[in-house]
Amino acid sequence: MIRVVMLGRLGNNLFQYAFGRVLAEKYNVPLLMDGSWFNGRTWPFVESFRRLPGVVEGKAKVVRPFSLGSRVLNKVCGRHHWEFLGQPIVREPSEDHSFDRRLLDSPGNCVVLGFFQSPLYFSAIDPVLRRELATDGLGLETGFEALADRLREPSSVAVHVRRSDYVGNRDVARLDHDYYLRAMNRIRESVRGARFHVFSDDPVWCSGVFNGRDVSVNEHSDPFAPLVDLHLMSLASHHIIANSTFSWWGAWLGTKPGQQVLMPDVWFERGIHAPIEEKLLEGWQLMPVRSGSS
Repeated sequence: MIRVVMLGRLGNNLFQYAFGRVLAEKYNVPLLMDGSWFNGRTWPFVESFRRLPGVVEGKAKVVRPFSLGSRVLNKVCGRHHWEFLGQPIVREPSEDHSFDRRLLDSPGNCVVLGFFQSPLYFSAIDPVLRRELATDGLGLETGFEALADRLREPSSVAVHVRRSDYVGNRDVARLDHDYYLRAMNRIRESVRGARFHVFSDDPVWCSGVFNGRDVSVNEHSDPFAPLVDLHLMSLASHHIIANSTFSWWGAWLGTKPGQQVLMPDVWFERGIHAPIEEKLLEGWQLMPVRSGSS
């Protein structure tokens, strides 16, 4: 059995699921997604994950074993509950998120901790994951039908701006309005009649920055119902993404012929080594975070 400890929010959980599915498929064993470190306030993030087809179909089982007890155990003895299961523990280095092919040879009965933020880990089962992570047919367009129709236009561009936990965080690369304005101008050069649809956890800030006639800011952004924004972003024909896993998956789910994706050329500013080229998909382009960068 593969037990993947769920860390972070939906974008991170999707990378963790993808890595776990690769191991589960390789060894033909069950996959458990361990959500024990989510509390009552953050559990809605996991509920969104549980709606995905792969989980509904039983490709993975989401468990939440004794969350409070797990925390007490860790506080008392400094060990996590999964360390008592007798399974080998596979850990991605916390300060180096480079793709490591050796992790794909992890044993078929292990506990997995990490983020695994590269499609290189799951390229072998990409078609399988596209079906298991598909957001179509989940009723996520209810109340947003008109926006969904506009996003399906060939000139639509989804722009994702993440600010709530990034502003003031010196470890992640800072994407200011200049990054997005330059990216929009690049898209305008190649997409006739481009229309930009901005998705953000800070729509007020975005409304003050992006005020062109070809730009609209989506007012919906419920952090506890992230599948709605993820699905809507995936409908767009083109994408300008942030250094965010949620942003990355919106573009991945939205893969279609002729798609253009602009991605920042820096993910982390410091603290974590994460080669940006290992996050690129074929046809995606790097956009310099800093104006004037080569």
